[in-house]
Amino acid sequence: MENSFHENRSVGLLLTFIGGMIDSYTYIRYEAFASAQTGNLILAIIQAYERQWNMVGKKLLSTLFFFMGILLAKFLIDYFKKKELHFWRLFLLYFEAFIFFIISLRFLQPHPAIITIIIAFTAAIQWVSFDKINGLAYTNLFTTGNLKGVATNLYDYLSTKDPRAKTRFVHFLLVVLAFIAGAIVSVFSYRMLKTNAVLIIAGLFLYLALSETFLVWRFQRNTNILQKK
Repeated sequence: MENSFHENRSVGLLLTFIGGMIDSYTYIRYEAFASAQTGNLILAIIQAYERQWNMVGKKLLSTLFFFMGILLAKFLIDYFKKKELHFWRLFLLYFEAFIFFIISLRFLQPHPAIITIIIAFTAAIQWVSFDKINGLAYTNLFTTGNLKGVATNLYDYLSTKDPRAKTRFVHFLLVVLAFIAGAIVSVFSYRMLKTNAVLIIAGLFLYLALSETFLVWRFQRNTNILQKK
């Protein structure tokens, strides 16, 4: 294991699955997207025309906090790179588990605008911090770019038989399927569990954080043992 656990395929695909759940849950519950800010802006323009100002404000705030989350993520990447702290993203996973647990609590339910901006802010940090699988770029919050990767690399492989194009095609296909699976699970879980469905998201983040913490600990322990020999 290298200092890039966040590029493991299992991490990327699970984050993409969670991304599909987050976007579906947020739209079903709050009629705003957590990460698809293009959709939020289009809906905000339509709803402004129809004078639905409370809906407009919620979407614009979501976009603003998504933007702020991107800035913070870039700062964190630069800061921890200078400090040579390689596993700081583990704390981000624990933070996301905590945030989605808090969102499930009843005292926040009457304030949907607050919840949507918290989710958008957190999702943006995740998007920037986890942006590669085995060195290949991907998006774990929405899937338009991933779908483009599926199509372009399929065409390239069929045209040239380049095995690298095939590798990229499979890479993007798995990401798209993970996102779709997450969205489907989110829809069904919301129908059965209502607002408690968000606890599944919190649980998945916690599982990912704990499993990757164990792998990092094992890697560090083995490294120390080798250095002492």
